[in-house]
Amino acid sequence: MTTTAHVDPTESFHAMGCASQITVVSHDSAAATDLISVARRRIEHLERRWSRFQPTSDICRLNAASALPVPVDPATVRLVTAMIESWWATDGAFDPTLLGSLVGLGDATSWLDTTKVSTVPAGASLRGTPKTIGVDAEGHIVQLPAGTTLDAGGIGKGLAADLVVEELLAAGALGALVSIGGDVRVAGTAPQDGGWAIDVASPFEGGSVLATLRLHVGGVATSGTHFRRWTAADGTPAHHLLDPATGLPTRTPLIAATVIAGTTAWAEAWTKAVMVCGAEDALPYLDNLGLGALAVTLDGETVVNNAWRTFTTPTRLDS
Repeated sequence: MTTTAHVDPTESFHAMGCASQITVVSHDSAAATDLISVARRRIEHLERRWSRFQPTSDICRLNAASALPVPVDPATVRLVTAMIESWWATDGAFDPTLLGSLVGLGDATSWLDTTKVSTVPAGASLRGTPKTIGVDAEGHIVQLPAGTTLDAGGIGKGLAADLVVEELLAAGALGALVSIGGDVRVAGTAPQDGGWAIDVASPFEGGSVLATLRLHVGGVATSGTHFRRWTAADGTPAHHLLDPATGLPTRTPLIAATVIAGTTAWAEAWTKAVMVCGAEDALPYLDNLGLGALAVTLDGETVVNNAWRTFTTPTRLDS
């Protein structure tokens, strides 16, 4: 007898300051529903550990520890390790230590709850030193160098999607998709033939679909300057994507970048490299790594590398 996989309707909710979704493919509808509930609780747990707006989070405790070692959640060890590895891989274009610069520019208050404010301890640097962060993976201890502060930011959302999909499959799901703020991880059996279908939306008003990706397993992440914009104290426009070399908002002619990689955390790190370095330099480099990349310029031009085309169905690459 043939058993047909059941696709539980995608559950949408809010987490990590973003619209989020979970889809589970299972032989059993009730099991799929239970797995989604467990996954939501896991994402909520990770948010409590990684938020820069919750003083008891691992990230806030690390930032306030004055270079002392701090016991943290095992998932936080994985997060910090991913941060360090991404910093090295991108030659510092991805930098998780810019919280001081971000807060200094005026991005201190939660965009969803103005009662939540992130603070930077006295003595914090505008830019820290990822290469000297200490990580004891077995003991679940992290030690930041003096003056270094961390912001989980996009890589936190990407890694959360990675972890939850891994855990859903380990718990018996046939396939799973987790999307947090548009950062998507997929693995296992897809709801339709040809793999998981992931739409990449235009960053411009209206959000038309720029491309539809087809993935059997992997991660997709998007970073852009169209979201989280404000006016700095000196009257200049600001956004949350900073150039590590200056501590100021990026000034490349890009409004958004999307990267396809083996994991969503890895894709997130490389979107930052594209936004910092620009499409002309970054997209050919990502071809060498086998990572698909799409960049959208401020005037609406869409540019893709060769690897990107291997993941797309016929698309409308317009804005």
